[in-house]
Amino acid sequence: MPSLSVSFTLGKASVPHQANIPHTNREFIARNIDQTRTHQNVTYVRQDVEDAYQQLFGDAVKEYNEKQKRADRRIENYYQHIADGKREEAFYEAIVQFGDSKTAPCGSKTGEEAQKMLDEYVRSFRQRNPNLYLFNAVLHMDEASPHLHLHFVPFYTEGRKNGLQKGVSMKQALIEQGFVPQGMKNNQLVAWEESERAYMETILHAHGFQRDDKQAKYAHLTVEDYKREQDAKKAVAAIRAAQNISSADLTRSHVQQLHGKLAQLEQEKRKLEAQIHSPYKAFYYSDPDKEGFVRSKLDMMDIPYRETENGIEAQECFVSAIRKIEKQYQAPRTGHREKLRQDIDLLLMQSNSFDELLEKLRQAGYQTKTGKYIAVRPKQGTSFLRLRSLGAQYSEFALKNRIQSKRRFEKEISEKIAAETKRDAPRAIVLQTIRFYTVTFAGGALPMRKRDHEKPFSWTNDAELDKLLLLNKKINEGATLSSLQNELAQQEALVPELEATVKKSEAALRSFYELKEQIEVVFEGKTSKVYTLAQAQEALKKYPAITKQNYRNVDTLIKNETNALQKAKDDLHEMDARMKETGSLVSAMEKLMGGTYVQSLVAEERMRREARFVPNGLRPAEG
Repeated sequence: MPSLSVSFTLGKASVPHQANIPHTNREFIARNIDQTRTHQNVTYVRQDVEDAYQQLFGDAVKEYNEKQKRADRRIENYYQHIADGKREEAFYEAIVQFGDSKTAPCGSKTGEEAQKMLDEYVRSFRQRNPNLYLFNAVLHMDEASPHLHLHFVPFYTEGRKNGLQKGVSMKQALIEQGFVPQGMKNNQLVAWEESERAYMETILHAHGFQRDDKQAKYAHLTVEDYKREQDAKKAVAAIRAAQNISSADLTRSHVQQLHGKLAQLEQEKRKLEAQIHSPYKAFYYSDPDKEGFVRSKLDMMDIPYRETENGIEAQECFVSAIRKIEKQYQAPRTGHREKLRQDIDLLLMQSNSFDELLEKLRQAGYQTKTGKYIAVRPKQGTSFLRLRSLGAQYSEFALKNRIQSKRRFEKEISEKIAAETKRDAPRAIVLQTIRFYTVTFAGGALPMRKRDHEKPFSWTNDAELDKLLLLNKKINEGATLSSLQNELAQQEALVPELEATVKKSEAALRSFYELKEQIEVVFEGKTSKVYTLAQAQEALKKYPAITKQNYRNVDTLIKNETNALQKAKDDLHEMDARMKETGSLVSAMEKLMGGTYVQSLVAEERMRREARFVPNGLRPAEG
């Protein structure tokens, strides 16, 4: 059987002379190109890379930008954003070739076979690689030997809780395709490239060729492949040396190796068992931003944890990993101006007049200077800062208005409590809790919880008051603790049905893909790692309605089932969000009716503040 080599070389957009689209599309002509044969080149797809980015990520970028309150965080051009960054490659280029200029030159019979094999390879690229968007693909026939240039954008669609819901990442794209890293030397990229070469070898066999080992060893080896090749040579040398060893010695050596492997497996088993039974530890953080950072990292690393009202809990075996994550966190630096704004926001809610606010600032260590413009100097500051320079909301006139609004809000709450108490209405409980919350906050026992971080803190920009007002609205609509608990139970009862729908749709989609593979083997003559021609023909006997004229309809079935699966997943995700919201309301209502709503907030805050004196905010879950 004749043999040919396979070559699969990957290039990056950021590396000079790699991923060269103008060369691929013959926008310039190099010396080695025979222009009389350029018309023989085959263009499979040709799309501008920025158009490809808009098609792929336009909706995701729009959704992301709509959530950003700061203009500098919005992404105007996602392609340029990735191309100018250093974290991800904007796109990649794969150069694919069967044989070379000596074994399969253009114009030869073998070269014609290489062209057919390359055509077969590129037409199935998207099916094998659903997360690699192919936007430019050309088969070159005007150089020494036939070869493909494939330009693609790797994208992910899952696993990101922050940032874009769909974005560029070679690592995440390959993981979504099922390539799980097995250590640094066999990461997902190495596994994927080897999978593509294996598929090329399958095509070779189907066309009556075998893979040329000599070429595989030298012409297209990566550094890691070369190292493995050298290891193989050492193994061969060791085997030859063993020819002079007795069979008894070989047996004893083999037994010793097995004992060693068994001991290693036992150790790994004990480690896994210890992990499963590892007790939970509670983590408290005085800085909510730090807690959010840790949780996002745990999600990315697939480290399990459970949420609590006061933070998170994770198994003891993950403590060291969590401590490493904590060390990575860098608290945002707060300048004198921002610190002054925060202190004014906090002290204003404790003041009943502008003069009282200035006095509280002096008690907090600030120096004040009155005159035409009121100015304040921080403890470590070298100069006075005029209040009006902090923004329109911090001028003397604006601060006086904010104090009046605060007093008006507190007065209205007191009047509403008196009216509802006379009617013995349940709403009085919520209003009393709101007043208790404002008094407790003013006493300094609770922190600011801004709903909108871009605006000054006030009673109308308080996340906790928003929750209480939502409860008040629910009660006005007739909700009770019992009705909310029933609503939560009904939502929980729907989850198994939604999960079953997702599983059923996933099973149907797998069967459609299997059917498509069988169809392509029978009607298109494609090779398959799963089915022989006889097996595929036998399987299609179950579907007598499928003919050569209508077999393409399976693509419509796959598309419809894919949409159905996505809808089922969306429904399940929506139900999870509704359950979380209802569960939060049930918990709040229980505390409200039990008279412990504000007390629980104070206890939580006390625990957070105490966490400053506990290393890494760690406490045992049982204590």
